[in-house]
Amino acid sequence: MLDLSKKRNGRKISVFYPSGGYRNNLRKVEGVKLRSGTGPNGKFITVQEDDGKIRSLSLSKVVQNLG
Repeated sequence: MLDLSKKRNGRKISVFYPSGGYRNNLRKVEGVKLRSGTGPNGKFITVQEDDGKIRSLSLSKVVQNLG
């Protein structure tokens, strides 16, 4: 699995992330990676979605591909 924190800033990403951050139903997140870092809960990336919203995603919860 590719580590998204090593992907360059400004690159397009497309991943699945739990709805609400913890549920078992996934939603697709598409956008541009702005930055990455390490916080008290582990590694994260910040993504600006195609609709303009900015989200921080925990890398421990990200699902890159289904199947």
